[in-house]
Amino acid sequence: MAPREPQKGPKNNKNTKTKHVGPHEAPRNQIFPLSPRSLGPCWDPKLIKNSCIEVINSKTIFQEERITQKKAPSIIRLSSGKILLTYSVTENLDSLESWVVITDSEDNGESWSEPRTVYSLPEWTCLNMGGLVKFSDQMIRLIVGRINIDYSLGGDEPFDDCFTGFIDSKDGGQTWSKNWTEISLFPAWTEVYGQSNPHLLNNGQFLMATMGTMGRDVQWHAGVSFCDPSNNYEFSKPVIIANDPERHYSDIDVVRLNDCRLLAVIREHNLKKTVYSHSSDEGKTWTPIRYTGFLGSNVKLHKLNSGALICAYRDEDPDNRGVSLSISFNNGETWEQIGQLYSAKQDSRHIPNLKCGYPDFVNLDNDKLLGILHTYPDEEGRIDLQQFCLKDLT
Repeated sequence: MAPREPQKGPKNNKNTKTKHVGPHEAPRNQIFPLSPRSLGPCWDPKLIKNSCIEVINSKTIFQEERITQKKAPSIIRLSSGKILLTYSVTENLDSLESWVVITDSEDNGESWSEPRTVYSLPEWTCLNMGGLVKFSDQMIRLIVGRINIDYSLGGDEPFDDCFTGFIDSKDGGQTWSKNWTEISLFPAWTEVYGQSNPHLLNNGQFLMATMGTMGRDVQWHAGVSFCDPSNNYEFSKPVIIANDPERHYSDIDVVRLNDCRLLAVIREHNLKKTVYSHSSDEGKTWTPIRYTGFLGSNVKLHKLNSGALICAYRDEDPDNRGVSLSISFNNGETWEQIGQLYSAKQDSRHIPNLKCGYPDFVNLDNDKLLGILHTYPDEEGRIDLQQFCLKDLT
């Protein structure tokens, strides 16, 4: 069934006009001031020694005295070295209304410009649904969406409406298209992942990870879609990697291996196990799925200098709450957990819309990685962004 028309906000169509709040131009070299609370506790990554990854530093960014929730971060790095960061913000915890903001850093995350809103609709929970996609410095796509949350529906995804689309920037993220364009690749819900994507293929097209449902929170399918630059980067009908009426497959990420194959890691929606698959023909066909051995959601893949792979994910092991990191030295065939990027309390509120996760990475110079994720809510309901810098020792 097709998604129902929204009951809140403007009527949904292919060119819904985005409500922009604040200036379209980013403030130059403006450092976001941190409150005294920024001197409080910070959840440092805890990785095993000799794990090929060294923790250089970590910090909580954009902390405020007021209670806000900052979630689903996404980062990209331009050829100039500038880093763009987007995430969702909720200020009124009773209304569930949220919007998507963007900020940038020209000093590898040491400081950030003041965030400005790029996607917002009144009374909607607007999300950084898939995040930033860099086709080039002059063609950046931001995958955003909106949902109506209804906790009475139950399940991991208690939404009665879910719409995904995009806005584009052709000037390095300074300004964005005013019209939001819907992406509809599945009969009901569609999500497209910006993280680790897109992948340039031999035919000049780009491959993107995607997932969606056949109905409201049922029959999740995970796969890939192809974007053609000659056709305004429009998304193709997806190639499905994992689907099963009894086992729903959702969160997916893809990485290019040193042997030129593609690897996909996918969350099994019900059991929270993760599976993997390889493609040797540029994403047209995929091997039968196999289990990775770890329980995870919001999977994020990254290839190290040596060709080894790391995967960051919200750990679904109830005895290991937080965002864990696993490494593979054989192209994703086997994985070893090497610690956690964020360790949470075991009694953290592990419920829909409040779970931690959404890790993302970018490469810096000198074998360094900059990463980001969001935490579980604290006792007051505050959700923070945690930034960390890692050293690739491979």
